[in-house]
Amino acid sequence: MKQLFILTLLLLFGSQAFSQSNDRTDSIPEGDEKVLNEVVVTSAPTSLKLTKGGLTMKVAGTPLSDVGTCFDVLLQLPGVRETEGNIEVIGKGEPQIYINGRRMLDRSELLRLSSKDIQSIDALSNPGARYGADVKAVILIKTVRKQGDGLSGSLQALFRQAHSLSQSDNLALNYRTAGIDIFGSLNYDHTRLYQQQRNTMHIRTAKDLYLLNSKILILPSYSMITGNIGINWQINPKHSVGMKYECSGAPYSKSYWYTDEDIYLNRLPTEKIFIDTHWSGHSLPDHSVNLYYLGKIKSFSINITNDYFSQYKRNSQDIAETSDLTGVKIFGSRNRVINKLWASKGIATYTYGKNELEFGYEFTLTDRKDFFENINNELTDADNRIKESNISGFMAVYIPIGKVEFNAGLRYERVKSDYYMHSCFIPGQSRQYSRFYPNFDFSFPLKKANFTLSYTSKTKRPSYSLLSSAIQYDDRFTYESGNPLLTSEMIHDISLAGLWKWVFFSIGWQYDKDAIISVIKPFEEGSPVNLMSYVNIPNLSKYNLVLSLSPKIRRWSPRFRLNLLGQDFELHTREGIKKMNNPVLFWSQYNTFNLGKGFNLTADLTGWTRGDMDVVTLKPSWQLNIGLTKNVRGWFFQLQASDIFKTARNSMTTFGEQMRLEKWNYSDSQALRLIIRYSFNATSSRYKGKTAGISERSRL
Repeated sequence: MKQLFILTLLLLFGSQAFSQSNDRTDSIPEGDEKVLNEVVVTSAPTSLKLTKGGLTMKVAGTPLSDVGTCFDVLLQLPGVRETEGNIEVIGKGEPQIYINGRRMLDRSELLRLSSKDIQSIDALSNPGARYGADVKAVILIKTVRKQGDGLSGSLQALFRQAHSLSQSDNLALNYRTAGIDIFGSLNYDHTRLYQQQRNTMHIRTAKDLYLLNSKILILPSYSMITGNIGINWQINPKHSVGMKYECSGAPYSKSYWYTDEDIYLNRLPTEKIFIDTHWSGHSLPDHSVNLYYLGKIKSFSINITNDYFSQYKRNSQDIAETSDLTGVKIFGSRNRVINKLWASKGIATYTYGKNELEFGYEFTLTDRKDFFENINNELTDADNRIKESNISGFMAVYIPIGKVEFNAGLRYERVKSDYYMHSCFIPGQSRQYSRFYPNFDFSFPLKKANFTLSYTSKTKRPSYSLLSSAIQYDDRFTYESGNPLLTSEMIHDISLAGLWKWVFFSIGWQYDKDAIISVIKPFEEGSPVNLMSYVNIPNLSKYNLVLSLSPKIRRWSPRFRLNLLGQDFELHTREGIKKMNNPVLFWSQYNTFNLGKGFNLTADLTGWTRGDMDVVTLKPSWQLNIGLTKNVRGWFFQLQASDIFKTARNSMTTFGEQMRLEKWNYSDSQALRLIIRYSFNATSSRYKGKTAGISERSRL
């Protein structure tokens, strides 16, 4: 793209000019300095700090406040990476993210929150007993405290030019008077994406060898509208109550898949197929209501939250296969899902000096109905219903003794899940669990370094879609389905983390009992058709290592990250038993240059090596991103060019019992992004409502 090439030249020449002027005019920051070939490396106070359950990264007053958005800041946390627009903690999966104690449910919030407005971020890789037993990672974002009565607000526009233009607009308002906040926001997203994919699939049955060469063009697009309104009453400094209503929906969601496929049977060309797949989804407004009370009575702090969530969504898939041998065949499916969730959570904290005792409860009740209908094929339909309740109690203690800190917790959960098919109760697919989940942190100094040794036990419950009995037709060689017989995993996690000045490292090991993995099996014995589904395996071991370096060199603030993720896993494939034990190294270098006068230049280089993750082997990928930010009074501007050289790939090899799939994929990563934000009378809402039943809502 010509625009990207011009922008790259401008930013590169700009950074060279900056470095020349920097040598003449920069003053040396205060701190311990070492002059190496006229480069000043400053060991100023680090922005990182070990805390109970994980790591705290200070943002306000550091170069991180100038990188652009909250999303840009999160990517610079040790052990964090981006996967298809989502945040992932390596070795832990997708984290729960909270902004000022409120669970983030709309990921676009990370793009709407400026890095200038962030005070600090806690990354908890060992979340305590107050969080659900299936929560393996938590990110807590604290914004800068702002004061001021009257009307305040912000207006933001985001444009992303890749293969097509996407945009996101947000308006947020807050009115404060006499301790009362009335607030609301409205957000509109319209996204159009583009993917190119090439697949080579080998299928070996007892008698035949199939080779499928496919070229695929994927064109997804969707619109999303989210709005909320609420009121918060700060009764006095010790008591506050509030209520918030949120409504969201996707009035427009479509995806077109165009596939040209050549089929070879026993090395001879036999058939050419063109597949036209049209997927469309529609979500009527999702409704959620949150009510909370937060109070302090002597040495006790109390927080009670109640939530209700309802959702109705439907989607359809229509497939037209045109063969040069058999002509046109039409297939399809229809799916409707109705979700309802009631949740309540209470936390009480007793403080005695520097010691803390915390205890509480959490309760969720879920009702999910899932209707699936196949069209023009012999696959069975499905009518499933799951009614599940979860009653939890927890207790935790925090005891600091000098520079040594001890934090321990215990959570008990009792889960009852009733499974129905066509309104009939199915005992064999219903589940009951009653388990304790302990955790502890032990933090201690060793000379000038600090260390934390942690243990936690967690679970992973299958999402409701994985428990569906529906079988979906993808093409004549591929079906996919859930597995109603899946059980929950039990995960034991041990880690050691250390911090010395601007050097951070961690090493962790996980033992996963009854691990849930995806499998690809023959749909019927001797058939070339493959069924993609999920099973529990007896156990799965994983390990991860993180190394982070965050020095400061004059106006240059580099951050180097190395994250190694490995596993001990064997898979039954068409070639026999295959060891999937090659680790993946995720690497990144984030750079922030202070150009002066409110301008900041960012240049990020990220990627990963070849290696195994679960049942796939990732192929190497890397990309370069360059951005420029400007803050002036109430205005914020960011211009970013991502994947400058169009090198990012989501390519991999997937193994099944009788098949192997080689996938090459480009997912519209080369793009220009422009953010313009205006804020006035910058005041944050005092709303302190948290969210109950978050883990359960994620499974929906």
